[in-house]
Amino acid sequence: MRQLRSRAARVGALAVAASLLLTACGGNGGGGSEGDGPRVAVVLKTLTSPYWLQVKGGAEQAGKDTGADVTLAGATQETAVQEQIDKVRAAITQQVDALVVAPTQAEQLQPVLEEAKSADIPVLLVDTNIEGWDGAETFIGTDNRSAGEQAGEFITEQTSEGSALLIRGVPGNPSTDDRIDGAKEVLEEAGIDIAAELSANSDRAEGRSVTADALQANPDISIIFAANDDMALGAIEAVKAAGLNPADMTIVGVDGTSDAVESIQNGELTASIAQNAYDMGVTSVEEALKVIDGETIEKRIDTGVTLVTADNAEEYAQQLADQEG
Repeated sequence: MRQLRSRAARVGALAVAASLLLTACGGNGGGGSEGDGPRVAVVLKTLTSPYWLQVKGGAEQAGKDTGADVTLAGATQETAVQEQIDKVRAAITQQVDALVVAPTQAEQLQPVLEEAKSADIPVLLVDTNIEGWDGAETFIGTDNRSAGEQAGEFITEQTSEGSALLIRGVPGNPSTDDRIDGAKEVLEEAGIDIAAELSANSDRAEGRSVTADALQANPDISIIFAANDDMALGAIEAVKAAGLNPADMTIVGVDGTSDAVESIQNGELTASIAQNAYDMGVTSVEEALKVIDGETIEKRIDTGVTLVTADNAEEYAQQLADQEG
């Protein structure tokens, strides 16, 4: 059974690592709660996109509700793997009581997470799992393969034919890969032609760029599935720039961000498979506190998804607004 470190040890560690704390959180995030409670470091992929800001908001709220000292950090972009590694290592140096991480790249993050385990700091994974690694206390997030399958099923309900563009995230990212793989299987089984399959690094501008290229090479594309909403919204920009009407296509993203929901309400994005990002943030901190207290927690916690379409976009938008306070 884990024991909380003594207050004296914690205060000493804080004094030694004060400057490192600023490095870990400065510019990319802030503490959700500061005080004498258990210290939980949350290191996300980035804090520059609406989705990760939702996770951040949930973690901060959990810190306020529980009295935990929650600090937030993230890389400048999802491809900045070394930045995330540095922030995880800074949290280890600070001797936090628990570490919550959304790994950008599993293979590259695993060694530093092993360092955390060696320092007797429990590690919880949020949003993105590291398959085959048994060092994490739990994985908290979406069944991404199932989310992709749901996207594929929705698309085939809207149309029984057409050519599809599939837009992957950062190469090697298991979350976005699983979404595309799940959707691809459903679409191919339904006889939908996969015209192109490209990577846009989970970035909106790159989503626009790869879609523009795909439309030029394959003007018959009528279906677009992107592994996150940012890329889907970039795809819509490219569709409009090509003189096409997004409403005449089936365009689906994943995450359920406020920008995506607004696009659905405007009749451009067809749907988003919304991850419960805010709940991920809340749950990750709550589960970390259980581990700190010596409790045994489930090895996998599925936070579920919600299909957001024109039918429920207004209601979902209000839910997001309530979560943002």
